[in-house]
Amino acid sequence: MRQPRKNSRLRALSAAYETAKITPSTALELGKDAWIGDFVFISLRQLTLGQGSQINAFASLTGGGTVTVGQYSVIGYGVRIITGTDTPEGRYMADRAPTDQRRIVRGTVRIGDNCFIGANSVISVSSRHPRIEIGHNTVVGAMSYLDKSIPDKVVGWGIPFKRRKKRRTDMTH
Repeated sequence: MRQPRKNSRLRALSAAYETAKITPSTALELGKDAWIGDFVFISLRQLTLGQGSQINAFASLTGGGTVTVGQYSVIGYGVRIITGTDTPEGRYMADRAPTDQRRIVRGTVRIGDNCFIGANSVISVSSRHPRIEIGHNTVVGAMSYLDKSIPDKVVGWGIPFKRRKKRRTDMTH
């Protein structure tokens, strides 16, 4: 297994694996012990990854918007976070089309502290919901599709995402 590289753009003790691709236009703010795994692709305006949080292998955070992840949260393997998308109101939806003839929605995704986003889930902004907030202590199960905000302490999954129960975080048995 390759070791993470220290990157001069990252704070001390934070790391990104050599195979992670972070576009030069992405402003990074990484907390202590935060890390970015193998083969992650990031193309955003701003990424803030809180203390002890991680982005696992094969995840992609794209769209030119902003993603903020709280402390000790996990972005699972293969997760897609889409912060910008074309809408059908534009004449064209192709990347090479003139931007004045496209209708692009760019937004923000904010993930709270102590959250878990399961493998291969998709979180996507839209014209109806350009700002998505996932509350603290929330679990999004694997292979879910989420396109709107959810409150603290929710456990859920599905396409579309459905709340299944409240998450207990008191750590007592």
